[in-house]
Amino acid sequence: CPYVPGHIAAVQRYCEENDVPLTLIQVDSLQTAKDLPCVFNNWAVFWNGRLATVNQIDGAGLEKIIGRA
Repeated sequence: CPYVPGHIAAVQRYCEENDVPLTLIQVDSLQTAKDLPCVFNNWAVFWNGRLATVNQIDGAGLEKIIGRA
């Protein structure tokens, strides 16, 4: 998807500016995809160990997720 890099950059900026821990996993092999904690291997957001969304988000979307936690 051509939109993923922009969303990743927005989430990274938000996390850096707000001291939110961020771990990104690039899925670049079948084994990496199999090792993921869910079946969605193109975009998934976890917060506090739980699947929060499979939708691409930006800083505002992440803020909503964090606010719900």
